[in-house]
Amino acid sequence: MAVVLVTDWIQAHARLANISMDGQFDKPNVVADGKDSIVLTLRVTENGRPRTNDMLQAWLQPGNGLLIPEWSRTDARGEVQITYTPNPASAYDLHQKSVINVIDINIGRLLEVDKVFAIEVPVEPPSTSE
Repeated sequence: MAVVLVTDWIQAHARLANISMDGQFDKPNVVADGKDSIVLTLRVTENGRPRTNDMLQAWLQPGNGLLIPEWSRTDARGEVQITYTPNPASAYDLHQKSVINVIDINIGRLLEVDKVFAIEVPVEPPSTSE
């Protein structure tokens, strides 16, 4: 059994270089007012072909706000969409840099071998005239 697991781990690590994750937002920025949202479309490919049904987990670090969904599976195009709504910025809760991190946990067949993607969210403070 150990030989099977080690072989799976070696094969998965060899495939990591052929797997890419890239994403883009649906608009140029999001306002930290607790109401505005931005959508990240993330695409996972292997050798240029979509990876279907991969399990992805998303989290913020650093930053604060709401990510929906935190767990998702890639579709037939190898894509998922993640919506981010930042917490409202205030004098007591200052706006800070937010980074969406995503991990693909389906590279190995038997053991978890991860591919990680990170993208900074273009967050801007709310207008002071409001």
